[in-house]
Amino acid sequence: MAKSGNGLFNDDEKLNSLNVSGKITYIFKRLRNFSVVTVVLLLIALVFTITGMRDLYNKAYESERIQGEIRIDIQALSKHYLWALSAHEPDVKNEHLQKAADGITTLGDEANALAKVYNDSQAISQLKSDLSSMSTVADGLTEKFKEIPDDSGSMATDKTMEAKNDAFDYFNDSLYPAIDTVATDLKNISSVNTSYWKKYYIVMMIIAIILAILSVGMVVIMFISMNVSRLKLTDTIMKPVNAIRKGSNDMANGSLNVNINYSANDELGDLAADLAKSTGMISDIVKDIIATLEKFADGDFSNGTNHPELYIGDYEAVSKSYGDIVGKLSTTLNQVRESAGTVSEGANNMSKGANDLAEGSADQAAAVEELTASIDTVTEQTRRMAESADKSVSMSENVKSAAENSAFKMGMVTDAMGRITEASKSIEQITNNIEAIANQTELLALNASIEAARAGEAGKGFAVVAEEISKLANQSTEAAKSTHQLINDTLDEIRNGNDVVAETMEALTSMKNSVEEVVSVMAESGNLAKDQAQSMEEIDKGIDQISNVVQNNSATAQESSAVSQELTDQSAELAKLIGMFKTQV
Repeated sequence: MAKSGNGLFNDDEKLNSLNVSGKITYIFKRLRNFSVVTVVLLLIALVFTITGMRDLYNKAYESERIQGEIRIDIQALSKHYLWALSAHEPDVKNEHLQKAADGITTLGDEANALAKVYNDSQAISQLKSDLSSMSTVADGLTEKFKEIPDDSGSMATDKTMEAKNDAFDYFNDSLYPAIDTVATDLKNISSVNTSYWKKYYIVMMIIAIILAILSVGMVVIMFISMNVSRLKLTDTIMKPVNAIRKGSNDMANGSLNVNINYSANDELGDLAADLAKSTGMISDIVKDIIATLEKFADGDFSNGTNHPELYIGDYEAVSKSYGDIVGKLSTTLNQVRESAGTVSEGANNMSKGANDLAEGSADQAAAVEELTASIDTVTEQTRRMAESADKSVSMSENVKSAAENSAFKMGMVTDAMGRITEASKSIEQITNNIEAIANQTELLALNASIEAARAGEAGKGFAVVAEEISKLANQSTEAAKSTHQLINDTLDEIRNGNDVVAETMEALTSMKNSVEEVVSVMAESGNLAKDQAQSMEEIDKGIDQISNVVQNNSATAQESSAVSQELTDQSAELAKLIGMFKTQV
């Protein structure tokens, strides 16, 4: 049954070359052909059976039935004639004679009906001829019955008996042989008919059996073909479905190494090819994503994926996301790089300003030390002047010599006052320098605060330092102003001292005129010297305050220098870290 290629069951290659709809159509077309052949054979068997049954009924059965009716009518004909012969009443005789005549007519009709269902025309012609002869003999018998006189009595006359005997003899010698001849004809017809229909039945049975065997064989073949076709159709569909399902299951479990061993020119083959293509594409995309992420991990944000042609359709959003990530990170890193540069530059400037502030503080400290030494000298001289004034009071008796000594001392005081005036001017100049340095420090602190604000979170600590520097600068300014005030007061006192010295000189000149006046003036000079000494002590305290402020400024400047240096180092480290990243230009 199997043929290579397009055989009944060996048609895998043909099935694989068809699409799913073609496979189903091909299988059902083959099953349809088997079904049609089977149905045709069954119809032929059914038609043949029905035709045979119809022939058996219309011909064999009808012919036998008609023959039986002819035999029955012949027997009835004989009985009617015999009953008519034995009847004593005329009406009964005539009734049976009429029935006999009707029976002859019926026999003719039945002979015609038999001719329609019996194919042997010669036998039918012989039967009709014998029936016609029998009908002629029956007519002669009827005439014989008419010759029998009516005898309604119980005793028949001799004439009546003779007529009846003559009629009986005619019946026995003429009609009965004619009936026997017709019976023989019917027997021959029945024998031939039975032999024919027996053969016909045997042939019909043989043909019916053959058709039945063929039909059963076709049904068996059809069922076998249906089962084989079902298996083949299931195999051709489930084989790729199982392969695709396995590939899909592998994908669902995270494996992209999917191998689908199915190739056919159908929808499932296209599906398998599309699945293999999609898994291959996804595998390439995943590999490219891994390579891109490794590049990002190495700090290379110069571009996104190296294979943008892989990202098609809905995967294009991934490539766009790469571009967005690269763009945003590059912008952020560039901004951080610029901020790091700005912070580094600000730290350098701050370090430079802190160094300048430290140098200025050192200069201030030196000037304050000089001023302190001068103030100490002035204070000592003032104290000595007060002591001298006290002595002048006690030595008023030796006015002359004391006056001369006082004149000499007053000259020294005048010289000291000149030196004090010059020292006060130097102190004022130093205070101006301190004030200028404080202003510059405050300006540097303001610039540092601005740079710290620009640096954001990283500059908060530096902003605190800048604020402390600003406070110290303000304190330096206030101290410088206090120093100015003290110096002005000192100059006023010095001027007062000069006036006192002048008055003392005048008093010494006129000492000869009034010793009491000299004593009074010397007492007043002593009081003024004490006041001057007290003022000088206050100036010394102010200088100590300035010295402390300068020392604080120096320490703050050193601390600011250290912080700015650390900030510079951190900015350099940040720039080094940022330099590890490759960004878009």
